[in-house]
Amino acid sequence: MTNKLHTSRQTQKIFANLGQSLNLAPFILSKLAIALSIREGKLCPVDFETDNDGLELSRQTIFGDHDLLFKMTIINTENKATTEEEYFPNMVKAHLDRGAKLLENEKRYSKDLYNHLCNLDSNI
Repeated sequence: MTNKLHTSRQTQKIFANLGQSLNLAPFILSKLAIALSIREGKLCPVDFETDNDGLELSRQTIFGDHDLLFKMTIINTENKATTEEEYFPNMVKAHLDRGAKLLENEKRYSKDLYNHLCNLDSNI
C-alpha cells in the first residue's frame, strides 16, 4: 500500500500560482481541488490520463484527519465498490488533477475566491 502520489506537472504549476497569489499551501489547495472535483461527479477515463511529474504529496498531507470522510465521499461519488489500491493513489490523483483545473478556473473568474467558494451552489 502506497501513501504517496505525484500530481501532474500542470497541477504543480496551478498550485504554485494559486499558492503564491492566495498564500495557501498545497495541503489546503489539494482539499479544495478534490472537493471541487467531487462536486463535478464521477471521473471519466480521460481524468486518469495525466503524468506523474508534479508534486509529491503524502496521504496525510492531503487529507490530515479527514481521510475517511474524503474516502467515503469519493467512493459514494463513484458509486462502485473500490479497493484500497484503486482509491489511493489512482482515484485521489485523478480527482486532485481534475480539481486543480477547476480551482484555477474558479479563481480566474471570481473577484473574491473565498466568498465565491463558500457560496458556489447559490451562485449558479
